Amino acid sequence: MSINDITTPLDSATLDSDSQYELYYKMVKHVLDEFEVNLVEWNHYKICTKEELKSLEEYCKRLSFSLKAMQLKYRFDEERMKVDLTESGFPNYLELRYIHNDLDLKEEFKAKLPGADVFKEKFLRQLMINKQHVEKRDLFEASSSLYYNMIQEDKIFQKLVIGKIKKTKSTFANYVLDWAFYDISVNRPFICFMYFDYEPDEKITQEIYDTIKDCADRYQDLDNMAYMIDKRLKYVHPRKIKRVDLGILHSIFSKDDHEITSALLQAIAHKDVGLHSFSLTTTVETINSVNSSKVSNDLLSFSKQEIQVWSEVAKHKYILAPHRVIQLLYGKIPDTIIHLHHEPFEVEELPSV
Repeated sequence: MSINDITTPLDSATLDSDSQYELYYKMVKHVLDEFEVNLVEWNHYKICTKEELKSLEEYCKRLSFSLKAMQLKYRFDEERMKVDLTESGFPNYLELRYIHNDLDLKEEFKAKLPGADVFKEKFLRQLMINKQHVEKRDLFEASSSLYYNMIQEDKIFQKLVIGKIKKTKSTFANYVLDWAFYDISVNRPFICFMYFDYEPDEKITQEIYDTIKDCADRYQDLDNMAYMIDKRLKYVHPRKIKRVDLGILHSIFSKDDHEITSALLQAIAHKDVGLHSFSLTTTVETINSVNSSKVSNDLLSFSKQEIQVWSEVAKHKYILAPHRVIQLLYGKIPDTIIHLHHEPFEVEELPSV
């Protein structure tokens, strides 16, 4: 068994009630929406470029769509969606795998299950004419029908989603590739960008995609990932790699020892902030090529490959939270907040009703 397959109860926890799940879904969707809105600020403060902003928005929409699919899938199911409550706040990665697996069953279930209009007519007759409650089994089948009609491969956030190589407006490289992955060890989404130069060629282009799939589909030290990509792609010259850890969502559901979680849970317990309060910690890491050197591919070969000399990894954390939570964090953990790369970004509170 791989170490990544070992889980604890908090890695794949289930919430206690339908009302808790309703609040959870509402909160995560709200946080993703606010993150998207806040990207304008990120662009203004040069945390991300306009090109990166568009990709970040797209991956957030995929994640939000996947969450809506999970909500529909489990609405009337005996099973419960698994959530990682330890420095994540996002669903367990297996939930995304289940959606991907369900895509293979989509046509089969669409053929088996009646359409929405059939269920609507049946439920109206049951309620209005027969004056009877709708059976939970019927509700489950109706939500399943909607679920299988909803899911689409090009809209869900999968374990790995690779974009297309595009020309970039940057001054240090000619091309950029974005990709996103959902790490199975920390249960968090990551979004990456690689800026590079190469002579466009169909075979080399495919090698780039294959390399990302093999070497950059999981969380690891960024300098290690950069080296592996560079070493494998003989005819590609990476110039910069950026990785956005979409974050740790701190909320009433969190059960870790992170200092923001501790401050927030204590404040919720003392009713200094509401049950629906949250904070999102997002991390952006960047590594740049500062030089290059020629190295032999192997002992028996005279050919040499250009290998990049990489800078130290620049790592910056950013906090997104409502005004009252930001005030709380300044009061409870001032040293942490003051030493952030940028002051916390204020976002809208989650409506309590």
